[in-house]
Amino acid sequence: MSLPLNCTDNTENEEVNMKNMVNNYDWSSTILGPMDLWEPTIKTAMCLCLNSTFPILLYIGPPEWIFLYNDAFSEYLKQDHPYALGKPMRDIWPKTLCDIVFPQLEYVRTTKKGLFKKDEYYEAPRAGYAEESYFDYAYSPIFKLDGTVWGVLDIAQETTQSVLNTRRLKILNEFGKRVSEIESLESVCHIMTDVLSSSKDVSYALIYFVEHKLNVGLESLIARLISTTFDKDGKVGRNIPDYLTETPEIINLAEDAKKSYDTYVELKRDAVTGSFLKCESWPIHLVIKKERHVKVLLKDESRAILLPTKIPLYEGKSLSAVLICGVNRLCNLDEKYTDFLQLVMSQMNTYLVHGQSIEEEKKRSKILTDLNYQKVIFFQGISHELKTPLTLMLSPLDDVINACSHETPIMSYLQTIRHVMMPNMNGHELLDVLRSDVRTQAIPVILLSAQAEDSKIQGLNKGADDYILKPFSSRDLITRIRTNIKLSHFRRKILYQHYKQEQTKQLLLSISNKILSKSNLYETLQYVVKEIYHILPCERIFIISREQSEYNNNKMVALYECSESITPIITPFMEFSNNENDSQTFELQDLINNTGTDICLDTYCDYVDKNVSEVSVELRLKDDYWGWIKAHRSPSSIWLDSEIELFQQVSNQISLTIAYSNLSEENVEREIQLKAAEAASYIKSQILANTSHELRTPLGAITGILSSFEGATLTTKQIDMINIMTHASDNVLSIVNNILDAAKLEARKITLVDRTFDLLELFETTIEEFGKKAADKDIELIFNYDVDLLPRYVKSDPGRLKQVLYHLLSNAVKFTDKGEIMMNVSMQSQKVDENPIYSQIVKRGNLLIELYDTGIGMDPKYEQHAWKSFSQGDMSITKKQDGTGLGLSICKNLVEINGGEINVESQSGQGSKFWFTWNFEFLSMTSSLLEPKFDEQISYAIKLKRILIIHPIENVRNTMIKYLKSVEKIDAFDTFDKGIREAKNYEELHSKFAYNIVFIGLYENHEEEALKAVFELKGLEMNSNNLTIIFIVLPNKKGNELAKKFIAKVGGTIYTLYAPITLKKLNSVLH
Repeated sequence: MSLPLNCTDNTENEEVNMKNMVNNYDWSSTILGPMDLWEPTIKTAMCLCLNSTFPILLYIGPPEWIFLYNDAFSEYLKQDHPYALGKPMRDIWPKTLCDIVFPQLEYVRTTKKGLFKKDEYYEAPRAGYAEESYFDYAYSPIFKLDGTVWGVLDIAQETTQSVLNTRRLKILNEFGKRVSEIESLESVCHIMTDVLSSSKDVSYALIYFVEHKLNVGLESLIARLISTTFDKDGKVGRNIPDYLTETPEIINLAEDAKKSYDTYVELKRDAVTGSFLKCESWPIHLVIKKERHVKVLLKDESRAILLPTKIPLYEGKSLSAVLICGVNRLCNLDEKYTDFLQLVMSQMNTYLVHGQSIEEEKKRSKILTDLNYQKVIFFQGISHELKTPLTLMLSPLDDVINACSHETPIMSYLQTIRHVMMPNMNGHELLDVLRSDVRTQAIPVILLSAQAEDSKIQGLNKGADDYILKPFSSRDLITRIRTNIKLSHFRRKILYQHYKQEQTKQLLLSISNKILSKSNLYETLQYVVKEIYHILPCERIFIISREQSEYNNNKMVALYECSESITPIITPFMEFSNNENDSQTFELQDLINNTGTDICLDTYCDYVDKNVSEVSVELRLKDDYWGWIKAHRSPSSIWLDSEIELFQQVSNQISLTIAYSNLSEENVEREIQLKAAEAASYIKSQILANTSHELRTPLGAITGILSSFEGATLTTKQIDMINIMTHASDNVLSIVNNILDAAKLEARKITLVDRTFDLLELFETTIEEFGKKAADKDIELIFNYDVDLLPRYVKSDPGRLKQVLYHLLSNAVKFTDKGEIMMNVSMQSQKVDENPIYSQIVKRGNLLIELYDTGIGMDPKYEQHAWKSFSQGDMSITKKQDGTGLGLSICKNLVEINGGEINVESQSGQGSKFWFTWNFEFLSMTSSLLEPKFDEQISYAIKLKRILIIHPIENVRNTMIKYLKSVEKIDAFDTFDKGIREAKNYEELHSKFAYNIVFIGLYENHEEEALKAVFELKGLEMNSNNLTIIFIVLPNKKGNELAKKFIAKVGGTIYTLYAPITLKKLNSVLH
């Protein structure tokens, strides 16, 4: 691992080209010897290091381990650069660091395995000081040809700031967790110092309080030391170390104000410069007066920072607090460090405000407690004075009861008074008896007592409704009694409503369970009317369907009734359901406004042949109604709001039941149809696959025989016939192969086979196969790719990638009659994975292949069907073309097996854009270094040429510019006039011809203009034989004839380049 270190030699702060330094360094003075004699692997690692933008250091040649590093790593070395280049490790790293690094290097050398460390801690020496640093780094062995380790590649990244941020955030989170521990202002200080004692960013912490008094100046106050991180057992265990400045328990601010605090020292560490106050005591007065933080430098050259805050107190007073934090000796007091300490101070301010509110609340509670205690003592004395006259009043109660008749109305009250007033038990025991008896459970109970808070809590816990402390007035007692009676009625009413709601909820839940259990519809309806009958008092409940029965237009599908007299179920809350004036019945006007619900209090019913009180609610299904649910009572009986609401809720649930039943029947029918369709599709696929297998054998024989005629001497007519037969057999064989692939994909029998292949070769051969087909339709076929980013050799399944490209290009050519087709290849993303089996780092890439055409396009409504097998979109268009409709389906399946995605963007009549992504694996590090990228195919001699391109199609010009961008001078124009004008201007300025090579796109519509331009360009060159002209033509009969005509007329160095233009063709024609 390598760290930013310091060396005594000072080098000038200027950028030095590391490549030149490494190449010009006298390596023969080291144990490595001259660079020409180095191992190939060491040279390869050196190239990787110097060309990388990531910090890399090479340790070469054990046991001295010579340094070789790149520009990015020189930032870590600070003033050691460039001195460290070529030096042994022991001359650069200090002994403490060598003791750590050397064993790790030896581990890599002896085990031949790599090593990775995350957030590793080091005290990194800087310019005269040590600094806390953290690094992620990886060691990889560099092998000689004999298999021994001769070097270690070190890739390092500093993570110091990330570790510090995480550590500081943890401290701030700890403050948030301990808010509940605050009991007072002083406890705030102890919590703060306790949390900060575990922080590596705060060496120590001291907290001083200064209480400001009304109309008293700051100089007349004192500062008290409340808490420190040195406290062990309170202030008794406080042990202030000697290296701190004078730290008294009490500081007289008047004396502190007289001290001189004007000696400031500028400290610079790395890129951070700060002004620190040199002092021998803590400048508390200065900090509070300025109301901002102050940085101080102590006598042992350590640093600290004083941060003030202020909160208001009671009666116009206020409290200032000063937090003194020792700065970590190994950290720079930069902006982020200061912000962290400011956040700590902000948290302390929040703590102090909270602690102040708690102290004030405690004071108020203590005052109220003392007042309540005095009141209890007073009333206990009064209660004893009242007991004697009350006893004299109640003693003749037995005589009164015996003298009264038992039928007298007052008798029940006298019995209750005797039972309550003379139970021979205390109030709490009597309360237990009342609450345990069912007859008295609901009676409100008010406890009257002269005892204090504990007795009140005990009584309320045992079930008392209210509690009154003696003494009290009669008005207060009567008010309390009335209030508790009303509350008792409210509670009973609420309990009754809850009981009814629970009944309704259970009924609706049971109906839902019936639906989910897929019970028979009519069984479910019968269950519903039975359950409603048990909840509501009524004579009968029934459900009528609009289905026609044998004797009537409507059909009764469920009925529940009882011929005996109705005895509704009595609940514990039934007596409270109707005993209040605000219990309202269902209003007739509400019924009129509520569609679907009818109430008739006295109407004749044909079903029972008598008058009844009837409620009827419609059962709706979609926009129509399916039937009704009805209930009968005796004539003139009323229906409550809650009962009507229950019927409406049940009707909704029944409607859901009916809809679910109908939907289940439809789903069963659809499932049968779907299974039949799937079976038919499977049989069709099997028949197609079997037929394709049978066809492929004779087709193979036919194509084999036809290929044998290639070398034979045939007439023109025979050659045409052979070509027709070959084309037809190839088409049929392609269709057969597509059908077989589709069958395999549908059966999930295709897997991708990864192997190493030439990515450039695959693209160029595939695009070349369609060059002739596109040219026959006068379509420009363009191949464009990122020459800088794409590797040459990769690992994937080339056969399946080519199959996807073939289908998409075939469709593009098939459905494009004019214009152009362009295939664009680029790198979408890269990532690095670790192979758990071989413990190797695997680099993966993701290609983006886009295919644009100016063809007939596709209606967006057909896009979702385009990927299905045997789908051909708009048949009115596709019936004019051949094909099976399997191509896009095969593409989608193969791309998804590879882990990519495929899609299309198109508008009818405006062309299409098909795109897909394809995953591949980069080769290993050694292999990738030996294999060139696409852009390294242009020779050095060609790069020194000056090239002119004249072509009317913009995409062709842009593609050629991208291929030839490493050339010294390249210009491209869409017209001949612009190209000739540029050539003339250049010749006038530089007195020489502008271009060595001219590319010209030839088309029939500008034949004369092109010929004139060629002669004019040749006329500008004094020696016209030095000018190379390359004509770009379509590979068809017209293109060949046009090229031959120009070559015959122009003469000189002339070549022909056939579209589509590829890098391979460019190299061939330029060389």
